[in-house]
Amino acid sequence: MRFFYLPLFLVLVLGGCASTERFQREMDSYLGWDIQQLRERFGYNYIERDLGDGTHAYTWVWSERNIVQGYQSPDVIHSYTGDDGSSKVFVLPGAYFPPSYNEYLCEFTFITDTQGRTARWRAQGNGCAVYPGPETVLQHGTVPVAPR
Repeated sequence: MRFFYLPLFLVLVLGGCASTERFQREMDSYLGWDIQQLRERFGYNYIERDLGDGTHAYTWVWSERNIVQGYQSPDVIHSYTGDDGSSKVFVLPGAYFPPSYNEYLCEFTFITDTQGRTARWRAQGNGCAVYPGPETVLQHGTVPVAPR
């Protein structure tokens, strides 16, 4: 039974690394983009900071909250007849699994150079590895921007 846990542990660890690597590749793909392209991609709900040397920082925040419903497994009833002919009934109560609440947050910032092109980025939060990327943006009179 102990050998079962090692492969499960490796899958979870390597799966987390793959998600982090995917996020890093995605963010690296935006390097060199003009700030207007980033605004169209991620939306206009960002915080802009003037860093004082002609560069700017643009920060977006993504968050997701969900709940996994709890449940109670059914009771199990065992009945049997003993050697003396008497009937016996055992009731094993079902297990209760409480709901679990999950909250994911990723705050990511693109820093632009003096020409307004992304030069670097940084991100923090427990949800960056699971961040799915920006959703499709609908705009009136233009073609929707589809996620990559």
